[in-house]
Amino acid sequence: MNSLLKIITVLFIICPYISFGKDVLKAKEGITWDSENKEYVAKGDVIYQSDEIKISSDFLRAKYEIKDEREVFNEIEVKGSIEIFYNDEIYYSDYGLYFKPKNLIELYDNVKIVSEERILKGDKLIIDLKNNTRTMSASKKESVVEVFINE
Repeated sequence: MNSLLKIITVLFIICPYISFGKDVLKAKEGITWDSENKEYVAKGDVIYQSDEIKISSDFLRAKYEIKDEREVFNEIEVKGSIEIFYNDEIYYSDYGLYFKPKNLIELYDNVKIVSEERILKGDKLIIDLKNNTRTMSASKKESVVEVFINE
């Protein structure tokens, strides 16, 4: 029992984000922290992950505010080869915004939702995480919203 307690203690010391659910940001080309403007800019195979969502893209800009002496992301902008993993759905697009306090994601250009039972394609998608709704629309005159349902 003592060994198990020691292992758990070491894990909490080494990996505190496991117990407190912090956001994680990784990038192959690098991350720039701008404390004056309260933002991070990440480039090259970027991965952002929180307790409920994972986002990968080519570029990410995350604005934050200080709450209880901690940096808390409140707006995340992503560009290029975007993949968002949320519950059992994957979202794809070329440009997106994630407004964390509002639990709202907006995706633009070459938007696609892939789930177990369907694929939706369009130009613009509003994802309301709080109310569990997805609103796909066509923004161009020649565009249409497509739905493919597995039978």
